[in-house]
Amino acid sequence: MSWGLVDNDGVGGCCGVMDTRQQSGTAGDNQTTSSAQRSEYLRNKALAAAINDGESVAGAARRYGVSRQRAYKIKRRWDADGDSGLPPRSRAARTIANRTDAVLASRIVELRRQLEKDGPDAGAESIAARLEREGVRPPANSAIHRILVSAGLVRPEPGKRPKASCTRFEASLPDELWQSDFTHWPIATVPGAVVVSRLDDRSRNLLHARAFAMVTMDDVQATFLQACAEHGIPARTLTDNGTVYTTRPISAAPGRSERTLALMGVRQSNGRPCHPQTQGKIERYHRTLKQWLSARPLTSSIDELNEQLAEFRHVYNEERPHRALGRRTPGEAYRAKGKALPDPELAAGTQTKLDEQRRRETTAGSPGATRRKPIPKDERAEPARADVTIGPGIRRIDRRGCVTQNNIAGKRRIFNLGKHNAGRMAELLIDHGRAVATDLETGEILADQTLDATREYQYHKPANDVNDAPRQM
Repeated sequence: MSWGLVDNDGVGGCCGVMDTRQQSGTAGDNQTTSSAQRSEYLRNKALAAAINDGESVAGAARRYGVSRQRAYKIKRRWDADGDSGLPPRSRAARTIANRTDAVLASRIVELRRQLEKDGPDAGAESIAARLEREGVRPPANSAIHRILVSAGLVRPEPGKRPKASCTRFEASLPDELWQSDFTHWPIATVPGAVVVSRLDDRSRNLLHARAFAMVTMDDVQATFLQACAEHGIPARTLTDNGTVYTTRPISAAPGRSERTLALMGVRQSNGRPCHPQTQGKIERYHRTLKQWLSARPLTSSIDELNEQLAEFRHVYNEERPHRALGRRTPGEAYRAKGKALPDPELAAGTQTKLDEQRRRETTAGSPGATRRKPIPKDERAEPARADVTIGPGIRRIDRRGCVTQNNIAGKRRIFNLGKHNAGRMAELLIDHGRAVATDLETGEILADQTLDATREYQYHKPANDVNDAPRQM
């Protein structure tokens, strides 16, 4: 027989059993498929010949490694069609009972195009949610995805990271955790705007979104207070390490915004540097926001952009179903449960610490008083002399040009002897409130000044045209 010309129930030669996906494959795939089909054909022919020669069907089935039922089927095809019945046939279903109706498939394609035009997410989950809201029972998400692929509306993303590879978390109650971040968006007549947003972690409810020409810590604090006035105070916040949110990367002292949060009983969390996945919910929200804004003309001012953001906030919270919320809108999910509350003990403890700090700052010379701000040079006055005497002690001048000695009038004192003297050995003597430091090797007087008992740091009084005072003090 001619292998390429065998008729297969009206499907053209044996190559006709290959569907369009096989035909569109590579040459190597086609060769592999053809080889496998020919091997199956030869096996079927040998099995049929063995049965025709008198061997039992069960014995031939065992010898050629097929089931008895399969052997009987091959025998029937041999009896009916001869050699033309032996090539492998397509096993695809001739009819699909649950095939998606053409009208529904057309509606799915129409919704996809409409959602892409309007700007919101247009995936299978979003389309299914909108079909439900129209009173139509949607097919499975996988079926919707296949329809979109067939219509050429899906862009392949083979390099996209699978969701299963991420560590996921979610707050248990609304207001238990607010995420915040900012992103940039262009404006027609100015360089651009910065959009600051706050998102509830549990419900994905967009609590606040506002555009600024440039953003500062005061702006971030103002948006937080406005969101609190509208929705209540959260239990915790989560942001990145931007200096508008935290001063942790540049200073050990908390910033104004951080102090405000603590005084309100709100705990602050910051993601790991260079790891935006921790704030993944608001990062993903930025994509939705920019999709929606991209479907509209650029605004010409910050005020116009804020009007668009107000419109987007309503669409995002009340009209757009969310996949992670069981096809509910963020607004519905936010109102479905009771709200978490801030920590009153944190607020009380922070207020106590602040009061203690203020008390120490107003108590001059008290043991343990905190370091006060530097006094401008033109405002420094000669301090009142304290009757304190400490015997001479030898100290090495550190790299700042300072020597430190404990228990002088009840506290540690730092004397600045000039940065150019760093590394030298000095002898420090306190005589009835007069501090004298001399070079141990040369006997040069490095400092001769009145001890200021109200301050830890003792300012240096250099000779004319010399000023080596450490700037950090």
